[in-house]
Amino acid sequence: MNGPLVPNEILTPDMGLAFALIAGLLFGFFLERAGFGSARKLTAIFYLQDFAVLKVMFTAVVVGAVGLLLLGGAELLDSDLLAIPPTYLWPQAVGGLLIGLGFVLGGY
Repeated sequence: MNGPLVPNEILTPDMGLAFALIAGLLFGFFLERAGFGSARKLTAIFYLQDFAVLKVMFTAVVVGAVGLLLLGGAELLDSDLLAIPPTYLWPQAVGGLLIGLGFVLGGY
C-alpha cells in the first residue's frame, strides 16, 4: 500500500493490504451497481451524449484531493510519505490511442 497509514504505524502492512482490497471492491461494486461498468456508458462520453461517468470520476478525484489537503492541514497526514509515481506521457498517449482504436474496431 502506498499510503502513509502503514509507515505511521496506524495500520500493519497486512491490515493496509486488506483495507485497500476492501476499499477497491466497494468502489468497484458501487460503480458497477450504478451502471458505470457498461461500455455504452463509456462510449456515450465520446459521442458527447452522457457525461455521468466523467462527473463521477471527476468528483472522486476532487474529493480525494480535498481530503488529502484537509488531512495534511490537520497534521494527520505527512504528504512526504505519499508515493507519487513519475508520469510518462508517451506511453500514456499510445495507450489512449490503442484503447480508442479498440473502441472503433469494436463498433462502439
